[in-house]
Amino acid sequence: MITHHTTSAILGIALAAAIFVLIRRDHLRIRYSVWWLAVAVSALALGLFPGLIDPAGNALGVAYPPTLIIILGLAALLIKMLVMDIEYSRQERNLRRLTQRLAIYEAGQQGDGGNGARPSSESTGK
Repeated sequence: MITHHTTSAILGIALAAAIFVLIRRDHLRIRYSVWWLAVAVSALALGLFPGLIDPAGNALGVAYPPTLIIILGLAALLIKMLVMDIEYSRQERNLRRLTQRLAIYEAGQQGDGGNGARPSSESTGK
């Protein structure tokens, strides 16, 4: 029978392998993979060395040390969500600025009477 420690270690190794495959195939950027690799390493470490959580929990004053895993997991999720929201806001701001620049550029092209860089369909005979 497989113990939960062995299962945790296997899941950590499988997750790390999947992350490397996704990076290799360019489906996941390295910037975002750091979080997932940290999760994989954590799962592997807790699977291989289950006694690590007890001293850490006792040092932090947690009455039942295994709950420390849940608390740290929730904290990591909250931090990840905050980082994702910051990134989303940055991308949204950049998109808005790009849209405004494009509108200004197009307004300038129309103000020139269409004599900008792109020829109109009337002048090319199309």
